[in-house]
Amino acid sequence: MLRGLRKNLNVIIIIVVVAFVFTIFYGTFTRQSQSPSQGAASAATVNNTVITIYDLENQFRNFISQFDNRYLNELDEQGINYLKRLTLESMINNELLYQEAKSRKIKVNNNDIDTRLNEIKANFPSEKEFQNYLQYNGIRINDMRESIKRDLMITNLINSLYESIVIPPEDINNYYEENKSLFSIPAQYHLHQMTFPSQEEAEKVYKRVSLGEDFSNLAKLNSIDTYASQGGDAGWISENALPNEAKDSIIELKDKLGNVTPIVKVGNNYQFFKLIETKPAEEKTLEESQEEIKVILENEQKRVKLEHLIAEIRNKSNIEYSENILASGIVSEPSPTEPLQSENPAAPLPESSEPEIPDVTSTPNP
Repeated sequence: MLRGLRKNLNVIIIIVVVAFVFTIFYGTFTRQSQSPSQGAASAATVNNTVITIYDLENQFRNFISQFDNRYLNELDEQGINYLKRLTLESMINNELLYQEAKSRKIKVNNNDIDTRLNEIKANFPSEKEFQNYLQYNGIRINDMRESIKRDLMITNLINSLYESIVIPPEDINNYYEENKSLFSIPAQYHLHQMTFPSQEEAEKVYKRVSLGEDFSNLAKLNSIDTYASQGGDAGWISENALPNEAKDSIIELKDKLGNVTPIVKVGNNYQFFKLIETKPAEEKTLEESQEEIKVILENEQKRVKLEHLIAEIRNKSNIEYSENILASGIVSEPSPTEPLQSENPAAPLPESSEPEIPDVTSTPNP
């Protein structure tokens, strides 16, 4: 698990940085409702600006709330510390971006703040619910406006990096030729299926199908999967998504519509499939793919530009970690912002999960 995190660290850190650019003010609001003693212990200092351990813990909880519990349960203490380290580095980068925006005198007008505030309010059923949210979290409206201003300053700074991005047509053509498999649509199979807890039960019903009884009726009466109520109709399934155990048997039937596969063990159950229809594989043309490729290449350039800006700012900044953080082992290894080589540098960035809090964020202009 930890090896996988490190392997994709270059992408992860940029995703987390951008996520914090647009969500960190939640922690700011919560922090302002607490007494100073609760947030006094320092996690790190960024050019004389303190990030407290309380801030770190609060943002870490917000960050991991976006992950599935099954994923989190696989992490050991070292993995949790690694994610906490990413969180701290992202908070540091967020602060650096804000300081850089101030030094460049990035402007935000009141109309933009008002617009964003109205977008936030729109996530609540009523003005009263919004006010209740503020009161419950100890948030003052002026604090929210200041945090929105900070958010927009960083957004505008990041957007300014992207203004010079131009993707030449030849780059799009080259990417298409080198990655045609990414733009193909696999063969599709319309299947009916039945699932049984034992091979014996599967064989009993399979014999009845072989003798000509109606597949759909038998599925409704005997199958234990979620498609039983639909007569076993599992709909269209991509060849890439076929169960590995049954894939070969299903593909062999592509010229024998209406036939049924042998019984196969899939996981802990036993299944067989009836092939209803097929659709052949298709390859998208360059014309059909060029907008998608343009986005992929633009995202890569955005990632590189943001990464370079962060590295440049960090090199000229004074960042100190507290003894408590150093002792915890969270930052015992090299900084996660050190450049890593991507295995597929032109691959699109994965989409991050949305937090459960109301979506009050903005995104940079494409």
